Amino acid sequence: MLTWTLWCGLLFLLWLYFLWSRRRFYLLTLKIPGPLGYPILGMAHWLMRREDILNAFGCFLDKHGPTIFSWLGPIPFMIVSDPQVVQDIFTSPHCVNKGIIYKAVDDGAGTGLFSMNDPRWSIHRRLLNPAFGHKVLLSFLPIFNRETALLLDQLKPLEDDGEKDLIPLLQSFTLGIATQTTMGSDVKSEENLMSNTLLDRYQCILETMTDMCFSPWLNSQFIRQLVGKESHYYQAKTEIRQFIKKLIEKKLSEDQKETLPAIKSIDKNIFLNLATDLLRRGVFSWKNVEDESNIIVFGAFETTANAVYYTLMLLAMFPDYQERAFEEIETLFPNTGNFDVTYADTQQMVYLDLILNESMRVIPPVPVVSRQTSQDLKLSNGIVIPQGVQIAIDIYHMHRSKKIWGPEAETFNPDNFLPHNIRDKHPYAYIPFTKGIRNCIGWRYALISAKVTLAKLLRNYRFKTSFPFEDLYFVEDITMKLKSVPLLELQKRT
Repeated sequence: MLTWTLWCGLLFLLWLYFLWSRRRFYLLTLKIPGPLGYPILGMAHWLMRREDILNAFGCFLDKHGPTIFSWLGPIPFMIVSDPQVVQDIFTSPHCVNKGIIYKAVDDGAGTGLFSMNDPRWSIHRRLLNPAFGHKVLLSFLPIFNRETALLLDQLKPLEDDGEKDLIPLLQSFTLGIATQTTMGSDVKSEENLMSNTLLDRYQCILETMTDMCFSPWLNSQFIRQLVGKESHYYQAKTEIRQFIKKLIEKKLSEDQKETLPAIKSIDKNIFLNLATDLLRRGVFSWKNVEDESNIIVFGAFETTANAVYYTLMLLAMFPDYQERAFEEIETLFPNTGNFDVTYADTQQMVYLDLILNESMRVIPPVPVVSRQTSQDLKLSNGIVIPQGVQIAIDIYHMHRSKKIWGPEAETFNPDNFLPHNIRDKHPYAYIPFTKGIRNCIGWRYALISAKVTLAKLLRNYRFKTSFPFEDLYFVEDITMKLKSVPLLELQKRT
């Protein structure tokens, strides 16, 4: 009896110690409102299904305000859609690390710029920044133009043939661009890229990584095997690794007569050239090169395909804006068919800029991003967020906040980005590529490639859809997804 009493007493003391060690989290509930949730579960039961997450976040924010605190099981958790708090988070050196939800990315794509923790992230970012410099991006324009010309050829059989799902075609197109600009122009000749095998493998990994992010138990290889999700996922990872390894080996074994000092400075900074140079000098390991190559391709192809498709979709739903964009593009390119778009041309596409910005406001490429505090973080309102808090920055709802964007915040209107309308907005009210210390390294790349693609497509085709804007239903994912994807009809312009 005495032994049992001692054990109970010990457990009680341990429980008190556990509560005391987390006292700062509990005190935070007095300063930041939020749903209490249930014991052990917290608010996790509201977030079990991906299609419910954005709606649940919206309900919490409507009820408790733009910054809330709660629990995901035992994990202290915040949701933020206040631009000032977002700025505090994104500019703090104590909130650079991504949230634990991205653990799956390390397994699926590798530990690279997307999910790597500081200070390693800062080192890699500094070393890889030259691969996304202005002159390097300009050198990609021939690839953007050439691949978009091939895309136009692929679209010809779909002209005036009813509504079609263009996303697979656009994903194949953007993957081709991403691999060429990352790995070199000759990668297009690789058999698995031409046969779309590579696209299938990347899609398999993306799907499994997403499942792992939102169903944490799937991070266990044993559980993935039990539920039948491991074999295809493992095969896809293996084949992509082999593909990337082959390209790296090819680069390393190139004719040594073309020594690095003889290579033009722009070519030196092409991603694979830069990464293999770091490998030769012992700065990067082989795994670093593989992981970063993988991450860059992952980050480029799906988000760019979605941005282009969602913009075309919105213009099909709002044809008046599509016609205004067409008129601007027609003044630059009077004739249909193929034409080369220069960087100077993209700078003259003022209305297309408004459209692309508004498209990424209404449908941000990534709806929610996650950070965690590595040290205490003091917000500008004086509240201190303790070390160890997981923070979800809800870009989707911030971009649609009526307090920020007015009563029509949830509809599509490119005029939102006219100078007199955007001038007084908080600098962190619009963050399609995040912002601050850990902003997206490829944001300029994404904008230039999207503008070249949209200019050629909108000059050659009028896009239509029978799907109403009001019926769009968005699903939380690593990137923004739709529950039902609207089909588009292509009508040839003259």
